Amino acid sequence: MAIVTAKDIAARLGLSPSAVSLALNGKPGVSERTRSQVLDLAAQLGYTLPRSAGSGEGQKRTICFMIYVDTVVSIAEHTTFSSFVLKGVEAEATATGFQTVVRYLYAGKPLERQVANILAEASAIVILGTDITQRSVREIAAFVDSASTVPIVILDNFLLSDKVDCVGNDNRAGAMLIVRHFLSQGMRSIGYFRSRQRIEPYDMREQGIREALKEANLELHTVVDVDIASEGAFRDVDRWLKSEPVLPEAFFAENDVVAAAAMRALAMNGVKVPEQVAIVGFDDIPICTITVPPLTSVHAYKETIGRMAVSTVLQRLRSGQNTRAAQQVGLMKIEMSMQLRVRKSSVKG
Repeated sequence: MAIVTAKDIAARLGLSPSAVSLALNGKPGVSERTRSQVLDLAAQLGYTLPRSAGSGEGQKRTICFMIYVDTVVSIAEHTTFSSFVLKGVEAEATATGFQTVVRYLYAGKPLERQVANILAEASAIVILGTDITQRSVREIAAFVDSASTVPIVILDNFLLSDKVDCVGNDNRAGAMLIVRHFLSQGMRSIGYFRSRQRIEPYDMREQGIREALKEANLELHTVVDVDIASEGAFRDVDRWLKSEPVLPEAFFAENDVVAAAAMRALAMNGVKVPEQVAIVGFDDIPICTITVPPLTSVHAYKETIGRMAVSTVLQRLRSGQNTRAAQQVGLMKIEMSMQLRVRKSSVKG
């Protein structure tokens, strides 16, 4: 089969080779309609990135770690999850001869200039998708379409798995481990410190909790809606405790930051953990080993998913596949299994 070139695409669309080149390389100077036509035809014809642009051999290449910034949600900034993911991204990039740059995509800001700035330096893009919600899916999809001349993978979110490669944790199964842990110790009344700010990983955790309880013919004893920030969560739990509620035997907290804040509020109100209430968090960040008592948590392989994301985009680069081409040959959805790390906060007696 003859190799498809940019000149072939230009001839088919009646465009100049320079216009096609601008569209394929994500540079300004052509309309979004023209860019879309070029990228669609390139994918249909099996056009792939030139090896010199995709292999990284003999030249320094760049992985862009892009953080989606949404001031409405802002969960990523209140946890250390992203810093561990970035560590994995940087380690894998460095090991394979790439450098990493951190850039931001700002929700609600004009997209074209943001895309152009990122594509000007990126061989591939790893998007931290923690703050992507159903409300923002359209905006991220537009970014993917505009930047599809390079390989893209989204981390920690599967809402766009039909459009782009995704790598993340199996949050639903991880949450089910928590319920089974409580049940194995004879605890039947289980509460939930639930974040008001909802993201896809949290929705999957809630689904897992409810499914595991349903399997045991149980329902949640109590749901306490809390802020995701440490001080906000502390105030919310403290306020709830001062209403003198009936306490469940155990609580699942949306993440470790919320769990640690809840433990502090429980202690301030004279409730002993785990003697009166057991508690489990999620993500297994370093704070789990220094809380009193140490916090049981679902371990997320944070650095590993960072490494896997880089491996995924590099595999696309080596195959000469940009995101449009990846959509044609089949997208990858990689879910990492999770592990419960049992500590004293959830073990009574």
